[in-house]
Amino acid sequence: MKRIASILFLLCFVNQINAQDLYEDALTAASYAYSHSKKAHGANNVFHTQEYADKAIEAFEKVEALADKCGCDDANETAYQAKTKMVSSMDQDTYERSRYYAKQAKELGPKLLEQLTNCQANKGSDSYSEDIADVSEEEEAIAAASEEVAQKQKELEAQRRQLEIEQQKLQEQIAAQQKAQAEFEAQRAAELKQQTAVKAKAEQALQKLESALQELSIAFDDNSTFETQKDYVRSENDLMNETLDDTKSFYVNRAKELTKSAMQQFAGYTEN
Repeated sequence: MKRIASILFLLCFVNQINAQDLYEDALTAASYAYSHSKKAHGANNVFHTQEYADKAIEAFEKVEALADKCGCDDANETAYQAKTKMVSSMDQDTYERSRYYAKQAKELGPKLLEQLTNCQANKGSDSYSEDIADVSEEEEAIAAASEEVAQKQKELEAQRRQLEIEQQKLQEQIAAQQKAQAEFEAQRAAELKQQTAVKAKAEQALQKLESALQELSIAFDDNSTFETQKDYVRSENDLMNETLDDTKSFYVNRAKELTKSAMQQFAGYTEN
């Protein structure tokens, strides 16, 4: 961008030294207008169409003014018509209509260049000192745009690095959560294995205790029956929603209840 700006400034300086005439300026402006018109017509959306249309309007206005100074009435009228078409393009709210008027303005471009060329050939040229204020302004705009692009690139790079850092943190958090989940599942599996072992041993022991109490009851009275309790027999699914301590407490309580029931039944034999 800076190189382009330098070239534009150098061209303006050379033009000033060589005292380019009004016709050359008009032809240059007409070339810009035609170029912007083609870009406006070739754009793929209404925003870009009207962006280039705005630039074309500025160039056509310059051609219109220069053609008036040159006395090129035909070119002046054509530039005015093209400018009007581009203004209509700017006023539309749809891509198709905006592009339609841009196309009409573009088609006047070759005619405008031909008229200016013929006018120059027929009337000659009047030498004058070119005012480079507009081009200097364009140079400054290009430099400012270049600086803005560089700044945007820095901001985007900073955002990219920040995004990478955040993604890395997120990946670390996910990995930590997965590790914690795996550890929890491993611990739970180990605990469930212990619960299953406690269940098997406790239920076997309680069954033996009931059998022993039944035999003891018969020893006292052949016709007696010992009231048994089978509520301590459970499935492994019952262990899923409790801890190892909960499992132990369950079977301890059942042993206490069984012992208490036996003491109440044997108390009757003592009294007799």
